[in-house]
Amino acid sequence: IKVVYTCGLCEVIVDEIMDHPCIEGYGHIYIDNNHYFYPVLEDGKTIIQRSQLGDHTEGVVEDELETNENICPKDTGQ
Repeated sequence: IKVVYTCGLCEVIVDEIMDHPCIEGYGHIYIDNNHYFYPVLEDGKTIIQRSQLGDHTEGVVEDELETNENICPKDTGQ
């Protein structure tokens, strides 16, 4: 079974993460248990993701992770 990943910003499914444009310029990525990946800010604990907002629209938000588990340098991403 081939593992594919989904960008948490644009929802595009990719085979390889490293060349995806949504993580360009970021040094680290976070990959969750569902194989969604997100860019990590320089603080090493905040990700950027698309989320449903209180007014039922979607927007890009910053979300602080509870743990730094599953954060890896972008050049070692799958």
